[in-house]
Amino acid sequence: MAYSQELFSQLRDILDSAGYHTTFEVQGDTGIFSLRMKLRCRLQSVSMMIIVREDNFSTLTTLPLTADENCRLAVSEYLTRVNYNMRSGNFEMSMEDGTIRFKTYHHAGDAPLDGKAARLAVLIPFLMIDRFGDGLIDVLFGLKSPREAFEAVGQG
Repeated sequence: MAYSQELFSQLRDILDSAGYHTTFEVQGDTGIFSLRMKLRCRLQSVSMMIIVREDNFSTLTTLPLTADENCRLAVSEYLTRVNYNMRSGNFEMSMEDGTIRFKTYHHAGDAPLDGKAARLAVLIPFLMIDRFGDGLIDVLFGLKSPREAFEAVGQG
């Protein structure tokens, strides 16, 4: 099952019109856009891959820091608190190597891509990382407990 050229073209147009500078490559049956985004939080920037398949795309936005083995449970608690009322997308962490990322998924089906929904699927990871990134840093470096960090960044 190869990636959809039509979905790729629609996404490229959306990304170009939003001013994102991307690269594109094919890996197996998927097409992958790559881009970097500057943030306002202390993480400063993140890398995103947009994985295009036959009838959907997903984003994987990887943070530039990983969780050391000794703080993974605390980071996991913080991310669980953050994810609890998340409406679209979620944070996740590898318990094996401490990689932290934000993921979204958008089903496109056979219809033309909904430009607003697609832009939102790409923008949400940056917004959520910007909002919760400073709390994550506080937990990663042992400056605050997961609860304190979450309460400091706000729940609403």
